[in-house]
Amino acid sequence: MLKFKAVFSHAWLVASCCIAFTGAALAADGTSAQRAAAVEYLAAAAAGDARAMAQSIHGDELATLRKQLLDEMKLEADRDDSLLRTRLFGSGMPLAEIERLTPQGFFVTLAQRLQFGGRAFERIDWLAAVPDSGGMVQMVGRARPPREMGSVRVPVLVSLVPWGKDWKAALPLELQAQIDDLRAGRTHAPAAPAPAAAAGTGTAAPAAAATAANPQAILDLLQAAEDNLAAARCTQYYDKQMSPNFRRTTAAKALRTLITACENREVLREQLLGAIRIARTLAPRYEYAGTRAIYDLSGRGLPFSALVLEQVNKNWYIAE
Repeated sequence: MLKFKAVFSHAWLVASCCIAFTGAALAADGTSAQRAAAVEYLAAAAAGDARAMAQSIHGDELATLRKQLLDEMKLEADRDDSLLRTRLFGSGMPLAEIERLTPQGFFVTLAQRLQFGGRAFERIDWLAAVPDSGGMVQMVGRARPPREMGSVRVPVLVSLVPWGKDWKAALPLELQAQIDDLRAGRTHAPAAPAPAAAAGTGTAAPAAAATAANPQAILDLLQAAEDNLAAARCTQYYDKQMSPNFRRTTAAKALRTLITACENREVLREQLLGAIRIARTLAPRYEYAGTRAIYDLSGRGLPFSALVLEQVNKNWYIAE
């Protein structure tokens, strides 16, 4: 019995030493591939480059994110709702356009409504490569700044997942948390303009206040444009609602191409409709002695940042 205990104790001691040795090896500063993958992500984040970030993140992570959110938006659309789509991409971006995005394009578009970044660094002093569940490795280090930016080394952490024989960054938990906040309405997209505040109340002004800022002639123009686009009457839209100045300076062939694209592409019509419907809820900025009205559409998920109207011979038209 004593002999068994001695053998067991010796085996336990050997196993403990092996575990300790293995842990020490895994907790080293990582392989060259791991360090390179972590640096790639950190550099993209520090530059604020969403496309470079998408390239540095594992494709499966981006594909999973796209599928989960797209499935939710499709279920929402089946209920004739668009709250989640508006929170994540803006009310002006049609679901059909979102469905066309690749996983990387999906992330890049969504990243416009997230906050990310980091300090510029000269190099990373890696401290440990800590193994985690599912084959993930947590790379821990300190970012050494360029000489002109002082000497404070900022801690960094990058989660890596295997990518064939190499490594890619996992979707950072901080960005996942921001996306979840947007989904739940706990926060609003930073790019989206804040609603106008009612004077003396500290609350959002009702839509009627924005409507009151638009003369009836503008409201009539927007309604006629919406009616034509909703019915796919693109020729009437370009003939009646687009400015005479626009039609005069646009070649006939180019104008025909625009009309054909409007007739054939439902997504394009939805984007134009979205711009018009959003503009109706906003107060414009007037220029040129009140003959030009500019509606700020930034952060609304549209491929353009403004809707511009102009007055020609006392009538209002869409300028561009």
